[in-house]
Amino acid sequence: MAFIFDTIILLAFASVFAVVALFQFLVQSNFGEDDPPDSSYYLALGIIAAVVPFWLVFNLWLQMWRGQSVGKYIVGIRVARSDGGRLNLFGALWRMLTLNPLLFHPILMFPWALLAIFGTMLTQNLIVLIVTVTLALLSLLAPLIALVAVSGDKQRRALHDRLAGTLVVHMS
Repeated sequence: MAFIFDTIILLAFASVFAVVALFQFLVQSNFGEDDPPDSSYYLALGIIAAVVPFWLVFNLWLQMWRGQSVGKYIVGIRVARSDGGRLNLFGALWRMLTLNPLLFHPILMFPWALLAIFGTMLTQNLIVLIVTVTLALLSLLAPLIALVAVSGDKQRRALHDRLAGTLVVHMS
């Protein structure tokens, strides 16, 4: 249930970025009177791609401050280290980067793909393209990997919880 609530929050978050991107596009075109410059297309795509780092920072802050995402708060669960303590920045970052479905969410596949395009345009490096496209594809797989890992673990920990040494606990 927490994942569903977090998905709703992510949709709202991504919608704000999309509205800002489209509004700047509208302003650049003089509200439809002129053709917008090419730079406005790139800016719009950049704003949409920026949802990934902003979503990451938002969730890192919540995990360090409360040990919860918004969805976990609503459901009444939180994330804790195996010893029961709060996550520090490194722990929260590691938990997010190890295929956490919050960061590798199917909704974020498009922004991850945009980051792949921008990264490749900036560096023209095949390795950057492969890595960023892989990140985009992992957005489809991460929720499934988490679900399979939870169903196969006695403590019901997902892969990112196992790798980060964290537990999801009920609030008391």
